[in-house]
Amino acid sequence: MTFEGVDDVRWGELTYAYGGRCDVPALLWSLLAGDEAFEAADELLNELHHQGGFVCTAAPAILPFLMEAAGSPRVPCRPEVLEIIARLAGTAAVADARFVAAGWPQAWARARPGLLALLHDQDPAVRTGAIWALGEDTQDPDEVARALVSGWPDRDASVRTDALLALGSLVERLSAAVLPEVLIFLRDQENGADAHHATYATLALARALPGRPVPTTPIIAGLVAEPVPLPHSNLASRDPDHATANVLRNLDRRSTESVCVALLARPEQRLRVAAVSAACEALVHTRAPGLLAALRGCVDTLEDPAAALGVLAAHARREAAHDADLMAAHLDGPTGNIAVWGLAWSGDDRAVPGLLGLLGQLTQRKTAFTLHARRAGKLSFWPGAPSLAELLTPCAPWVDSLIPAVAPHLRPDSADDLQRSLLEILAAWAAARADGVARVVPELTALLDRDEWGRAAGVVGAIGPRAAQAAPELERLLGTSERRTLIEIAWAHFQVTGDPEPALRILGPRLGEDHHVSRRLGDLGPHATAHVPTLRLLAKALDPWTAHEAAHALIKITGDPGEGAHILIRPIAELLEGRPLPVASAAARALAGIDDLPGGHLAIMRDVLADDRRHSYWGGVTAISEDLELRALLAERISCT
Repeated sequence: MTFEGVDDVRWGELTYAYGGRCDVPALLWSLLAGDEAFEAADELLNELHHQGGFVCTAAPAILPFLMEAAGSPRVPCRPEVLEIIARLAGTAAVADARFVAAGWPQAWARARPGLLALLHDQDPAVRTGAIWALGEDTQDPDEVARALVSGWPDRDASVRTDALLALGSLVERLSAAVLPEVLIFLRDQENGADAHHATYATLALARALPGRPVPTTPIIAGLVAEPVPLPHSNLASRDPDHATANVLRNLDRRSTESVCVALLARPEQRLRVAAVSAACEALVHTRAPGLLAALRGCVDTLEDPAAALGVLAAHARREAAHDADLMAAHLDGPTGNIAVWGLAWSGDDRAVPGLLGLLGQLTQRKTAFTLHARRAGKLSFWPGAPSLAELLTPCAPWVDSLIPAVAPHLRPDSADDLQRSLLEILAAWAAARADGVARVVPELTALLDRDEWGRAAGVVGAIGPRAAQAAPELERLLGTSERRTLIEIAWAHFQVTGDPEPALRILGPRLGEDHHVSRRLGDLGPHATAHVPTLRLLAKALDPWTAHEAAHALIKITGDPGEGAHILIRPIAELLEGRPLPVASAAARALAGIDDLPGGHLAIMRDVLADDRRHSYWGGVTAISEDLELRALLAERISCT
């Protein structure tokens, strides 16, 4: 092994994926140096690939030397070297041509014969590394596919598994001359006697033929069979304990539901645990009543039922409290907090003692529910619980019981995050039970001058005339200097006193600065008629929140749905295009209170309700809760026609 010519390359003039301050020749020689070899390979991966997205000019220059290292038994980290090559090849296969270094295609063509030779290496980890890299080939995938089929069956299970999965990813690039041969080979394995091969051949065909219904029988048979360790695999899970979850993650959603339902009924704990996880992830993306029923049926068979209970709690609603008794049975166990959550959202009185206990813990800053709402993408069911405000928002019917536990925390010296969370809860409660929340008007009044975000004023305004004793303080604060709370103070003053003049004087000049101004101005109704022309301009804004709030304000001020309903329906229609925006929930709430909507708008709502996708911008618990809330609002509006 010589790395001949490595010192002739002007490495400093090339581009890299990271810092580019590395000594490339030294790192290459370190690949021969025992423990240092693995650190060198890791640094090379970072410098050449980092987070992907493009192929740097250093990549084609170093590829011949990486190939030399991958083929030398003197290098202890050959699989790690092949990972660098595979990741570069994978990036080159999907990146736009302008982001791929000009010399990469030629360098790859020269490297391919060496990679094909490594398919016969003595080390199975090297063979799987070569399969990983070759599976990304875009220049001559026919040659790669023929080599994988002709080498079947390898003596190592990891190699066989990766060969099947690599063939599935190569199919879309194969010529008409080779494609039938590969599909027949994969179908033979799918229908063969080896359950493990059948499972992964089915996965390969599912990727190769995305429109083909996925047969779930071989998937289930392979997962139920004795787990097969895959210590050298790069394309499947190496850990048998994670294999089931990995397989389920690679199925389409319809197949996932079918397989999960079958696995949830199995006696093996490992299969049920993996199926619960997959079911939760699936339910973030789509409604699936069959999965919910299967989860209900297996909760009490799980060693740790938290995930299953959590997804059931996320679905709990007063109008459909299917799981209240199931939740109540877990109140005294390790999942008691989840049970309280499920009962609270079900509207079940058995939640109240637990909610009081949670509120009582706030003095010690202890709570099982975060004070800050957490948001996640739709990749998983994380986070597994709502925030304290999200938990308690639906609990307005128990205001009389809960207010005494909230009041002690409404002090000027209370922690900001706790105070913010409780004020958010009270604002939601006041919309439904203003009389109950009015009991803490003295505490709220004391906060008005110390709340820089105006949240206390928001609660007072939501209470309305029942908060009359706060009027003098609101009057005093109207004369304060410019401050962020002034919008909420002005609105609250109108809500409490009915006098529109101060609100018009303060909100009018600020119209257009913040979409919250439009929202509050709309609540003044016909008093704000003079601002209709400006609101019409704002309703044409590209920013969805600006347009939404202006459109809704126009309808509230003029009483004419024609002024803004066409704006409000827009984010609802976009749900059908798979583009859920955060404003969609607000649009659904606004539309629910508007009469005389055009028939076309109602048709869009019906189509949204018929679509089983989760209509939420976020993932986790929010994907389910926002989707259910939006559906309830649309269904209520349609039922009123």
